[in-house]
Amino acid sequence: MPAPIALWGTEDPAPEWAGGVSANAWVEAYGVNTSTLIRVDGQCTRFALIELGGHRFIVGPTATPAEAPVLTRMLKTHPQIGAIFCVEPGTMQVRDTALDTSDAPDYHERPIDGYILSVMRGAGESAAPQALASPVGLDGGLSHVQFMEFAGMERFDAQIPREVLWRAGRGVAKFMRENPGKIALVCSERGIARPSAVAASAALQLQCGDARLRNDLATQVVAQRSEASDHHINLASRSFDLMAEFTRLLDMLRRPGRGEPRWERKVHLLRQRLPELAAAQGAAIDWQTDAGRRQAADILEVNFDRVAPLLASGGLPAGMALLWLQDEINALSGVRFLSPGYVDGHIDRISQDDIDPDSPDAVRLVSFDDYGLVCDNKYYDAASVAGWYRACLRKDGYLSNPISRVPVVALLIHEAEKARLEPQFLHPLG
Repeated sequence: MPAPIALWGTEDPAPEWAGGVSANAWVEAYGVNTSTLIRVDGQCTRFALIELGGHRFIVGPTATPAEAPVLTRMLKTHPQIGAIFCVEPGTMQVRDTALDTSDAPDYHERPIDGYILSVMRGAGESAAPQALASPVGLDGGLSHVQFMEFAGMERFDAQIPREVLWRAGRGVAKFMRENPGKIALVCSERGIARPSAVAASAALQLQCGDARLRNDLATQVVAQRSEASDHHINLASRSFDLMAEFTRLLDMLRRPGRGEPRWERKVHLLRQRLPELAAAQGAAIDWQTDAGRRQAADILEVNFDRVAPLLASGGLPAGMALLWLQDEINALSGVRFLSPGYVDGHIDRISQDDIDPDSPDAVRLVSFDDYGLVCDNKYYDAASVAGWYRACLRKDGYLSNPISRVPVVALLIHEAEKARLEPQFLHPLG
């Protein structure tokens, strides 16, 4: 049995730091919870053990040369730490060839010996290329550790794009699925917000988008890591919501039988993209079989960046957008469209004038019912809707459908016209 990972265990503003270099300023700057920092040989490291959804991760910064011996001892002492995932490009400064970032963001495996050597030498020094190309042993004991370097993540304080966050978390989740009981060490330059966000993405995928975990992610990370560790989770809040929904859909597709109707409706939205994705992989999907649904899930999972916009938009037609009149409503359950057969002559029912559906001023009304968002099948001129909106606000305080009288929460408009039309509806009485 591997030795349990010991923690510092107390809130200590000035612990005895591994490597002999004080990190007190780092603790103070980021509000680090020292009780979850890992203890090695009676000294405190900057690596924290956190648990999300029952899965354990280690998050931390790229070690300094002074910390390299402690990092090596930690990896040798605890073989349950099976991989290091470096999520910022360039952290491993020394390599024989430049990292190719032309492909989609993803991990590339590198020699663990080369990573340790680069840490020992420090970011500013160089090493012989052969040091990275051949195993040097480092007294043995690290053959069980993979080193995976992520290519494609922007550095510093930029918001992490959702497809990058998905892929970074997916690599970690894949390793943990294939190696039950193993712990992934996720590191970045400073080791606070980025690794925490990647661990959160991995946990969501491992837990099939569990709603309780999604709601508690930021709180759990702050409690276990630092006051600043939720930065990228908060910036990517919408992305995490989308990842949770997407993961639940994949889980449903991989289970025998059919899921709840509301989830099957979401899958129907994604099927709009499946033909082109399936054709690209030479696959024909039989939706009537469990095997076909599992095949669909596999195709969707590797095409998150192409499918996610459709799910995020609630299945809006290409080139269309929602202009919200009130607070935005979660549209991940999809927008239902009434049958176009009910559209007769494309007459604006407010002005009674003819309206061309392709006109940049043509809009449709979106309401909300017990099943989610629903788009009316009639077209209106934006100017006549704006006038009707002003009249409704004076009378009822909200826009109502001129025929059904149900409240309207958004307008379906041409995406390219959103900036032009928005002022008419944001301040209609101004």
